[in-house]
Amino acid sequence: MMSNPLKIIKILSLFNLLINPPSHVEFSFSYETCETCYKIPDVNFYFHFIDAKMKVDEIFIVSERLVTIVHKCYTLSCNNSARDIFLEKLKKGEHQTLPYFTDDNTWFHFIKREKLYFVATTNKDTSPILVIEILTRLYHVIKDFCGVVSEDSLHENLLLVMEVLNEFMDFGLVQLSTTEKLQPHIQSTPVLTRFNRQPTQDITSRVFGIEKKSLPTPVTDTPVISSSVIKDKRKNEIFVDLIERVTGVINADGSISRLEVNGAMKVKNFLHGSPQLKIILNDNVIVQRNSRIKAYGDNVQLDTCVFHESAKVDNPDSPQVLTVYPHIGEFTLMSYSVSGESSITSPFHFVSSVQPIEQSRDMMVTLRIKSRLPVPCVNVRLKFGVPRSVSNISQHLDSPDQSAALEKNDGTILWTLKTLPPQAESVAQFRLINQSGPLNREDVGPVRMKFEISGCLLSGMKIKTVKVLNQEQTTPQKWLRYITVSDSFLVKLV
Repeated sequence: MMSNPLKIIKILSLFNLLINPPSHVEFSFSYETCETCYKIPDVNFYFHFIDAKMKVDEIFIVSERLVTIVHKCYTLSCNNSARDIFLEKLKKGEHQTLPYFTDDNTWFHFIKREKLYFVATTNKDTSPILVIEILTRLYHVIKDFCGVVSEDSLHENLLLVMEVLNEFMDFGLVQLSTTEKLQPHIQSTPVLTRFNRQPTQDITSRVFGIEKKSLPTPVTDTPVISSSVIKDKRKNEIFVDLIERVTGVINADGSISRLEVNGAMKVKNFLHGSPQLKIILNDNVIVQRNSRIKAYGDNVQLDTCVFHESAKVDNPDSPQVLTVYPHIGEFTLMSYSVSGESSITSPFHFVSSVQPIEQSRDMMVTLRIKSRLPVPCVNVRLKFGVPRSVSNISQHLDSPDQSAALEKNDGTILWTLKTLPPQAESVAQFRLINQSGPLNREDVGPVRMKFEISGCLLSGMKIKTVKVLNQEQTTPQKWLRYITVSDSFLVKLV
C-alpha cells in the first residue's frame, strides 16, 4: 500500500482525467510542443494527452501551375485522393477555394505564400487557427533553411525540405517548430538559388522568344542556416523592417469614413553568435488599449501592441526600449495597430466628379489625387467599376508616365501611375462611351487603390537606433527600412 500522499493524488487525478475528461481543454501551442497538456491541480505533474483531433494527416506543397512539389504523409489514413481533390478545387478557380473547407470527410487547410500553396489535411474537425499557425511556422522554417521560398528553390532543396518535414512533425503532431531546434537534425546543405526568374514585361524580349529574365537574389533571401564554408563567408548583419498596411474608406466629399494601420516590425537575424539587441523607438509612443477617446497631438497612439516572446519591455504601455534576445532566422518582433484621424493622416486627398454629358448617352468621370506625403509614392493603381454597356473610353492624363485601360472582362477601368511625387497632384478624365441607354452615376465606382511608400510610416513610428551588445570582435552591419503598402483602400465616387 502506498503511503506517499502525493503519489496517491497523482494517480487519482490521472484516473479521473481518463474516465471524465474535462469538457473544455486549454490548448497551449508553444515552439517546442503541439500536445494538449492537462495539468493536475496543485501538483507539479503533467499528463500529455494526445487527442486524435489534433493530428495532421498530411502536408503537401503545390505551385500555381498545379504541380505537387513535395508530399509528406504522417498517418496511415492519408492517400493521394485528398491531394487530387485540392488540385481539382484549384482548377475550378482560386476565388472558389476557401482557406478552410471540407470535402469527402477530409478537412483542408491551406495558406498561399510566394505563389505556393501549403496544404494540410485532417480526418477530423480541427481548430483551423491551429493548423494555419502550423503551416505558417513551417513556411518560415523552410525560408530560414532555403533562403527563398519559390518553386525553383524547393525543387533544388527537395531533400532538405523533406528532412524538415520529417523532423517538424511526428505522427501528425508538431515536435520541432523553430530553426534552432531543427538545425542539429538537418544534414543537407542548402542550395542557394542565385537567380529568381520572373516574367519579363518587355515586348521585344517576347518577340525573340525570351520569356524570362534573371534577377540577382537579394541578401535577405540567403539561407540563415548554411554550411560551414558559407557560414564563414556570411556577413555579420541584421535586417529590421517596419511594415505598415493601410486600410481606409474615403467618402465622395473627401471625408474619412475609416482609416486604420496594421504594422509589424520584422527582424531577420544574420548576426554571429547570440548577441543581445537593444532597439530604441520614439520617445512619444504610447499604447491606449481600452481608450476610445484619443487626444490630438504629437504622440504615436497605438491601439494594440503585441511583442515576440524574445522581447523584454519594461513598460508595455510606453514601449520605448526593447531588449531582444533574437533567435536565428526571421520573426515578427512587434505587431501593432493604429486607427482614427487623430492618430493617422490620410496619405492622399481625393476629389472626384461623375457627371452625364449633355445631349449624349456618355458620362464624364474626373479623378484628382494629391499626395500629402514627404516621399514619392510608387506603383499606384486605381481601379473602379463601370457599367457593362460601356464599350470604350477616351482619356486625358496629365503625364506620359501614366496609363489607363478599359478591362471589358470585369467591367473596370485601371489607371496606373508609376510614381506620384511628394506633395504632387495628378488628374485623369475618362469619357465613358455608352452604346445603350443612359448611364446611372451610382453604377460608377468605387475606386480601389493600391500603392507602395518607401521611407515613410503613417503612424509616425520610428526606430532611433539598433544596438548590438556583446560583440567586440567585429562591427555588425544594421539595415533598417520603412515600408507602407495598401491593404484595402477604397474611395467612393458618389
